[in-house]
Amino acid sequence: MSTNRKMTCVLVAVVLAAGILGYVVRGHGRAPVAAPALPTASAAVSPSTGAAVSPAAPAPAGPTLVGPSVRPSAHTPSAACGEAPDRVTKSSSAVSLLFATSSWRSCTAETTGSGVGHQGVRYTFDVTLPVFWAANPAVDAANAALKKQVDSDMSEFIAGVDQSSPVGQPEGAPFTLTESPRINQVGRLAVIQFTGEGYTGGDHGYGIDEWINIDTDTWTLLTQDQILLPAVRQAAGATRFADLVAPRIRGTTDPTCTTDAATLLQGGLGAYGKVSPSSYEQVMVVGAQDGGTLVVDFTRAYYLFAYACGAGSAAVDFSELAGLINPDFVRLATAPDSPEVAPTST
Repeated sequence: MSTNRKMTCVLVAVVLAAGILGYVVRGHGRAPVAAPALPTASAAVSPSTGAAVSPAAPAPAGPTLVGPSVRPSAHTPSAACGEAPDRVTKSSSAVSLLFATSSWRSCTAETTGSGVGHQGVRYTFDVTLPVFWAANPAVDAANAALKKQVDSDMSEFIAGVDQSSPVGQPEGAPFTLTESPRINQVGRLAVIQFTGEGYTGGDHGYGIDEWINIDTDTWTLLTQDQILLPAVRQAAGATRFADLVAPRIRGTTDPTCTTDAATLLQGGLGAYGKVSPSSYEQVMVVGAQDGGTLVVDFTRAYYLFAYACGAGSAAVDFSELAGLINPDFVRLATAPDSPEVAPTST
């Protein structure tokens, strides 16, 4: 990779990091984590700490990149992913390649930091952003939407820090947020499962489990309403969906934890406020999985069972969801995968 391309990767990663870290310093009377300065010709930036590091000696020419050298637009996250070194081992670049197909690539950019909130609560975070490359310029909008979601999670976390006092904080334990994506190719979908955990006081933290299904033909992030048909939101469809999902739900920490359709239809344990048969759909997340199945997860603590059970998770075959799942989504998820291109081993 040329020096100019390496600097482009670092510059883009700094922009990604600065966007997330902006929530940390915005509106605070102190600067817990300094947003990294843009690198100069004689300095680079550590992707994990933002600290300046001494320039390394010129590296030998790297391996040929996977896929054509097409960049939807220069100096964007997609461009950095397109230029990320094609290596099996952990890359030293700010944006690291996960895997590549014949038509798109998936990468990640990690940001870590720590600080002190308005009322003295200490916090740390370790957040990883998924980044995609494709010849289709629409991939830039997909990357922007993903970054917006991660920024939103970060903003909510920092707001919780600033609204909290260290008084009563167990043994001075810092508030924490960890979030990372697992990316799979499922037919013509790029499916992301964000997992992690956060702690913002109290006896225990909370789990993070979010699915994002991306149509790689158009690089559109599909909503749940685009995945499931309107019938699911009606009483009869919601009841049928609950009858299919509930018997398969198991606790992710304790698989002996189960539930039933009646609990879903009443809005979970201890439901309050106005509840309809489809209310449970507002707290579930769904994602496509290899083998023609839809994963349905419930992560809200105490919604289905005790906290020690973990999240509730089920998988249902597409074939059982006829009339409830969008057939266009099924076609995307069951289409032949784009061939993966093996990275180099050095």
